[in-house]
Amino acid sequence: MQLNEYPQAIAKLQRQILKLDQTVLGLQDTLAILSLEIEKQVVSDASLTNDTKRKARRLELQQSDLDYAKAAIDFKTAQFERERLDIELHLLRNQFSLLKLEARREIAAMELHASSAA
Repeated sequence: MQLNEYPQAIAKLQRQILKLDQTVLGLQDTLAILSLEIEKQVVSDASLTNDTKRKARRLELQQSDLDYAKAAIDFKTAQFERERLDIELHLLRNQFSLLKLEARREIAAMELHASSAA
């Protein structure tokens, strides 16, 4: 990749990360809504007389709710993808910085050579 192509590539990755951030937020909202529905079921069940029974029932409902399971998987997948893109973005920025430093070094070497030749 050429030095002048890096800003566009960095911006593209930033847009992808932003889109994933929006997806993650949407999935968080979905999980929160589904968790509230599950919690309503647990709270309204009078047979759950202690915290251990309520926790077990909550877990059972979460595992049996296909929408909850899908949202949880999608949420984790989006988080992992976002982290992967963030690592890629840092790498791209570091490569860009390195190329800029190398270009500056070449310019300084040419200026030094030109001044010593004169």
